Amino acid sequence: MNYKKIKKSLGILSGALVLTVFTAGCDVTNPGPIQDEFLGDEAAQIGLVNGAIRSIVNGYTDRAFDMALISRQIFPGGQIGAWGTAVQVHAGNIQPEYGANFTAMHQARFIAETAIQRFTEAGASDNRLYLAHLWAGFSYRILGEWWCDTVLPTTTDPTNTDPPEYFAGTTDPYFERAVASFTSALSFAATDAERDAAYAGRAQAHLWLGNWQQAHDDAAQVSIDFVQALDQDESESGLYNYIWEANSGTFRSYTVKFTFYEDYYLQTGDPRVRWGTDPAYPLAVGSLSGFGPVPYKPMLKYTSRNDDVNIASGAEMRLVQAEAILRGAGGGGVGAAMDLINQVRTRKMADVTNGDGYVSAGGTPLAAVTAANADEAWTHLKRERRIEMWLEGRAAPDERRWLNTSAPGTLDIPDWENPSHPGYTPLFTEYRRGETNGVPNSFCFDIPGSERDRNPNVPGVGG
Repeated sequence: MNYKKIKKSLGILSGALVLTVFTAGCDVTNPGPIQDEFLGDEAAQIGLVNGAIRSIVNGYTDRAFDMALISRQIFPGGQIGAWGTAVQVHAGNIQPEYGANFTAMHQARFIAETAIQRFTEAGASDNRLYLAHLWAGFSYRILGEWWCDTVLPTTTDPTNTDPPEYFAGTTDPYFERAVASFTSALSFAATDAERDAAYAGRAQAHLWLGNWQQAHDDAAQVSIDFVQALDQDESESGLYNYIWEANSGTFRSYTVKFTFYEDYYLQTGDPRVRWGTDPAYPLAVGSLSGFGPVPYKPMLKYTSRNDDVNIASGAEMRLVQAEAILRGAGGGGVGAAMDLINQVRTRKMADVTNGDGYVSAGGTPLAAVTAANADEAWTHLKRERRIEMWLEGRAAPDERRWLNTSAPGTLDIPDWENPSHPGYTPLFTEYRRGETNGVPNSFCFDIPGSERDRNPNVPGVGG
């Protein structure tokens, strides 16, 4: 990443966003970019915040699509062109330097930290400072979940131009910054919804840092009905809900066929993993290497380019509490953890289904689940997180986190490497799932070549 270049262009980016926010519906002439020294002005402040948010939203669902393939939440349809992915990613394998959105996420945290500095100097309102700290926190949290190594400036001072430091094999520094950012956001929060967002983000970061009690206690502060989502928009392709677009009848890049969710949905009617069929399109577009045409069973969680994608929720927080309890924090043991898991499940009404998937919405709550021991409780927890946050870009990072902490229980991962599986193709043995830059069980993106080339602290591939 060329950090000096980003800093020089920031005024142009923020100025354009300010005009988008404040001139919608008005007949005005664009006066051009706002100069750097005016970024702290009240009229420019919301544009600076929106610049950070936009950097996160732009392409987020594209990478969440990759994560869904890595975690086998969807089955590849074989499309490698428009709204498809590389053959290796079909198998859940991340090749060297494959890490799009790395720059965008760093740009998001840089813009947010610039906003914090300018807003503080200008005596901005608590709300503006809250927003800047909140979105700095979420940018750090996403960086920590989606990458395995840390590349980070030594300070949050946006005027620092020293090459960022490199931390191999850990993303704890990202999560530590996230905790600090969300803590600052809490100090400026004025409403229950604002506090929910900051507590939820901080609980997510504490969970990754292994701070089980802090994760539990923060999560307990959040209402189960709370949702923090990214605002996807059809106004330009970078803001589309990519997961829906790639799933649409035109592109049909993937399917629910052969996944855990195919049978699970028919057995339970769980609306969180809703899928169906389209008589006009029995097959996905493309041809999967070594398999051929793939049966098309589209997901129905998202139904348009505009559908927002959750990055935190109260339901997730109940599952954070349950995990912390299973790790010895919070008290109550297996019974308390299962009560929390069932709070998440039974708030949903089961769909009516048939062999073709969705028929109609239903009115009967999902059945509660039980566990005879801690291992069974862990299996239910892992399953519930993969259901509740289906296609939100969270499952592959969870898998990495659970592997790194030797969490008990099993995952519902279909064995597509097995020649007897109906979804088998040699592709799945040639390119191993979860491998990043040749390192097994990574479940993350690689640092892109642009950062390796420009930052002397980051080694080259294989270095």
